[in-house]
Amino acid sequence: MVTTMNPDIDPAALAKLIAREVAAELADGYATGRYAPPSEYLTTEQAAAFLGLMPGGMETMRKEGRGPSYVRASQKLVRYRVADLRHWMEQHLVRGASE
Repeated sequence: MVTTMNPDIDPAALAKLIAREVAAELADGYATGRYAPPSEYLTTEQAAAFLGLMPGGMETMRKEGRGPSYVRASQKLVRYRVADLRHWMEQHLVRGASE
């Protein structure tokens, strides 16, 4: 798809306008809670997605005492730290025969 720029629009001014609009939207989103920075702690579903696994597999590994480390804040609240997920993946690194 080929687009042409309207010669009456100053690209620098347009870029500044867009930047201001995006900054205002983000500021409002953070202030109202619509947007939140990524958490260091992930839910089981988020951790499973991060690792490319199913949430049920994460729960099974947790019950069997294997899998990545996790935090149990209460009986029902389980969270995984991103650093622990990365560490667990590194522990399962398989090197090729030529390495």
